[in-house]
Amino acid sequence: MATSSNPTITNDDLRGFLRDVAGQVPGTGVTNILFDLPEFSDDDIGRAIMFTVARFNVVTPLSNDTAGTVNPWLLLVGVAEFLMMSESFRQVRNQVSYGDGDVAPIGLDDKQAQYLAMAKELKAEFEEKVKAFKISRNAESCYGNLGSGYRSASRFYHA
Repeated sequence: MATSSNPTITNDDLRGFLRDVAGQVPGTGVTNILFDLPEFSDDDIGRAIMFTVARFNVVTPLSNDTAGTVNPWLLLVGVAEFLMMSESFRQVRNQVSYGDGDVAPIGLDDKQAQYLAMAKELKAEFEEKVKAFKISRNAESCYGNLGSGYRSASRFYHA
């Protein structure tokens, strides 16, 4: 995996969230009839975690978090967004539709708009929640530690 610390989400957590499974998963009711393998490789997920953490860190106030210190929900949503956006790029590059007479054009990689729409929804949630999380964390870090140079100042002289 391409991260420097253990993430709080696993590849299985992410695949479960995205329903990125091959075939039918017994006992879950999850079926993916179009793919023999999961859509996203372990390397894809590792790369997505690395860049999601980097993106988290550049949101103000700047931080130096690792995959193990980012909130699991924020990491899950951010990684899912990265993968949806990445897949939308692949879909655009490989999209070829075929039509035959009265049959409407069909294609294997023609879901770019749907992937992009999912990425936009996930992006909105990620950005909103990261901003609120960082503001809250920043405010909480000041509680009990914020001092003033006037704390010892007094109008009265105590002997």
